Amino acid sequence: MLMDYLAAQATLVQAEQAALDLADFETLSRLYMPLQEARRQRRQRCGEGTVNLHLIASGPEDSAVDPSRLIDQYPHGQLLIAGWGTIEPAIRFRRLAVERRLYVETYLAAVYPSDCGPPAVVIVPTAHVQMPAPTSRSNDVLLPLLPPHSTVASESDLPPSVATGTFETYAFTMALWERLHAPFLAAADQQIDPQAKMDGYRQTITVDYACELAHQKLSAVARDYARMIRGS
Repeated sequence: MLMDYLAAQATLVQAEQAALDLADFETLSRLYMPLQEARRQRRQRCGEGTVNLHLIASGPEDSAVDPSRLIDQYPHGQLLIAGWGTIEPAIRFRRLAVERRLYVETYLAAVYPSDCGPPAVVIVPTAHVQMPAPTSRSNDVLLPLLPPHSTVASESDLPPSVATGTFETYAFTMALWERLHAPFLAAADQQIDPQAKMDGYRQTITVDYACELAHQKLSAVARDYARMIRGS
């Protein structure tokens, strides 16, 4: 009600963990819809800020992707930060955004030189992945080395940077988030065991915190599982 969506999210995440520890699935089922709304509003707030999807390193020592500098330059918006063969700058930027409670987000990206064209921008779904070394190679050679469900683009594929997000930039970023979370959502849908299904939907939210379908399905599965336990 106060529209402090970051604080609301943090409180609901704590409640989620407490309910998980107690295996209280009835409470879990009631938490996921307000949590979805807090995260939806967070994503929307980010989309209303500066959109810059071209924060891409030009070499191993490029300070243009220094997270401590970027967090001051972009305290509000949607970014794509790509280190030179590493997603570490984006990971560190995300940590700073959480610590400072800012409405700003970034994809986890890395850039790779190519021996036959423009550099490849690789966007990965999660932080806990092994990235290949940033040696010059063709995309055909690079692709098999990337973490599963990675997205590859060239800088020219990305929309131009804008001072303030528009409905066009928001549509692009949302489509990219959907592309990243879709394989995880589909894998969760295929699970039979309710707890495995819920784990899969939570993993989907790890990839895309604002995936509304994952929250909705989590709520439904938790509710049905609570009823099943009560009836057994």
